Amino acid sequence: MDFPPFEHLLYYERVHGARLNISYSNIREFHLDGFGRSLPKDLDLNWTFRNGTPEIRRLIARRHRASSQEVLVTTGATEGNFLVNTSLVHPRDRVLVDVPIYSPLRDVPRGVGANVVEVPRDCQDGWRLDLDRWRKSAGRKARLLVFANLNNPTSTALSRSDIRELADIVEECDGHVLVDETFRELAFDDTPPSVAEFGPRMIALSTVTKVCGLGTLRVGWIVGAPDLLDRFAGMKDYTTGGGSALSQTIATWALGRWDFFLRRAKRILDVNRKLAAEALREMPALQGDVPSCGTVLFPHSTVDVARLASRLLKRYGTVIAEGRFFGVPDHFRLGLGGETQDLKRGLANVRRLLRSAS
Repeated sequence: MDFPPFEHLLYYERVHGARLNISYSNIREFHLDGFGRSLPKDLDLNWTFRNGTPEIRRLIARRHRASSQEVLVTTGATEGNFLVNTSLVHPRDRVLVDVPIYSPLRDVPRGVGANVVEVPRDCQDGWRLDLDRWRKSAGRKARLLVFANLNNPTSTALSRSDIRELADIVEECDGHVLVDETFRELAFDDTPPSVAEFGPRMIALSTVTKVCGLGTLRVGWIVGAPDLLDRFAGMKDYTTGGGSALSQTIATWALGRWDFFLRRAKRILDVNRKLAAEALREMPALQGDVPSCGTVLFPHSTVDVARLASRLLKRYGTVIAEGRFFGVPDHFRLGLGGETQDLKRGLANVRRLLRSAS
C-alpha cells in the first residue's frame, strides 16, 4: 500500500492559527452543555461493542431506512471509507471516482493499488452527472464506483433515478457503489434517498460530524448488506476495534435529536446562503451560483486560485480550500455552516483582494 499525502488535511494543519477559515464544510460546533444531560456515572469505560451499541445502530438504521443488522459504527466516515476500500479493492482493480470530490474518497483506492479513473462533471452544465459516461467507463470490470451525496465540494445531489441507474451499472459489472452520505440530509425537503435502499451492491457512509458540529466524537458508520459488513468489521478489528463507548453515548444523544440538529443547520444555512449570494454578485471574478442545499459551494475563479489563497492568508488571515484538493484547480470551496459574522468578514476580504487584483 502506498497512500498519497492527505494534502487538504495537512494544509489545515499548517494554517490552523489563521483568523478566519471560511472553507469548512461542517455546521458550526455544538457544545456538550447544549444536550442538557450528564454522562451516566456507571458508563463502562472498559467494554465496547464491536459493531456499535444496539441503540446507536437502531437510530442510524432509521436514517437510512435499513435494519440495525446493516449498520457498522466506525471511527468517523473516514475510517468507513478506508474499511470499504481495503476490504473490496485489490491492486489493479478498476475504481471510478466522481470529480470533483473530497480527496480521501479518491486517494484511498489509489493507496490500495487500484487503477483509479476520474469521471469529471461539467461545471458549465450545473455539475450534471453524465450517466452514459459512467456506464461506458465501468464496462464489465469496475470494482467500485465512488460518490458523495450531496457532493463535496459542489453540494449537487444524486437523484433517485441517478442512484437506480448506478445500481444497474454495478449489477452489470459485478461491482459496488460507495456513497458518502455525510451531507445528504442537508438537502432538507429535497433529501435524496440513501443508496442503502437500492440493493446489496450499494454501500453508504455517514457521520454525526457535519450535520451536528460534533467532529471530535469521531463517530461515523457504514450501511450495507450484512455479508459486506462482516468483511468490513473483520478489517476494523485491526484498526480501531470497537470504537469509543464515550463518543457513541454522546452520538446517540445527537441521533435521538436529529430533527433538532437539522432545524439548527437550516437556520444557519438559510442566513449564510443569502449572505454568500449577495457577496458573489459583487465579485464578477467568481462564477457559479450558491447551491440551494448543502453546506458548501465551489465557485470558478478567473483569478489564479493558488495565488488568491496565498494572498488571502498572508494579507487577511483568511483561509479558502483550493480546488486542487478536489481535483479541479480553477475553483475553490467556501463553507456556509459557520458563524455568520465570520463568513461576512471572510467574504469581504475575498472581495477586497479581487478588487485589488483587477
